Amino acid sequence: MTRTQNKLIVIPEALAAFSFTREILSSRHGRLLHKVLHADLRDLEFVCSEICICYLLKGRERFFDTGGACTEIQAGELVIIPPNVRLQSDFRSHDGPLEAMMIFLSPALVSDVLPRLGGGQAAEQAGLATVPASQSLAAFMSGIVQVYDSLQVDADLARLKLVELIMLLALLHDRSKLASTLAGSLGTQHHRSVAHVARAYLDHDLRTADLAALSGRSVPTFNREFRRIFGASPAKWRKQRRLDQARKMLESTDDAITSIGLAAGYESTSNFISAFKKEYGLTPGQFRAAALAAGL
Repeated sequence: MTRTQNKLIVIPEALAAFSFTREILSSRHGRLLHKVLHADLRDLEFVCSEICICYLLKGRERFFDTGGACTEIQAGELVIIPPNVRLQSDFRSHDGPLEAMMIFLSPALVSDVLPRLGGGQAAEQAGLATVPASQSLAAFMSGIVQVYDSLQVDADLARLKLVELIMLLALLHDRSKLASTLAGSLGTQHHRSVAHVARAYLDHDLRTADLAALSGRSVPTFNREFRRIFGASPAKWRKQRRLDQARKMLESTDDAITSIGLAAGYESTSNFISAFKKEYGLTPGQFRAAALAAGL
């Protein structure tokens, strides 16, 4: 992948920066946000660090995975999105305004609730799961906005509402299927390999806090394990990997140095040349000339 790909964000952490979302409930047990979109949103990739339940109050939304498969939900419908699944949201304003509730569940909360659902056999690969519309679900979701939108909600009440939602879904639909979906999603969230997370998101400018969240670890634990595995900090390791990628491109392609710098994550060619020379003792141009002279 190169720097030309769409921007990737980690949610719910990144949603605070967007004006179209507003937090209604938040605690260590999870978060509930209200999202209203009027303009197109078609080029933003995202990945969840926690199990996400997305319910549409109005409009229609499509989610595309990295293989191009599409999951579409309409007003009244709900989709459960597991952590660590990269998706692209495809909202077109001509479909009308989109209004949604986005609920994020902490691993601890899901672990506590699962026994009440009868456990559940986790699938090897958790995928998106949709839930059809119902009047009870619509009343619950719209009521959350109407009742709690302007209130200060404490952690205990937030937990009660999140558990109430899970149990409502169990009453309305297949309890064992819901349990399996949540168990499978929980399995992808707990202690995912630090090495896998690092390599999977190398080409995206994610913060260490985002990488830690995707791995299911605290930042200090993630940094400690990362240094043990790679012998460097996440930032230094990523820089070394990108420069190594640039070195290989200089050896094997005739791409312009500016293009190679962009592929390595450098918007400024001068910064790329400076970093490359510091790492390898030669500028990219000098390195390519030496490689050609050596017959590589």
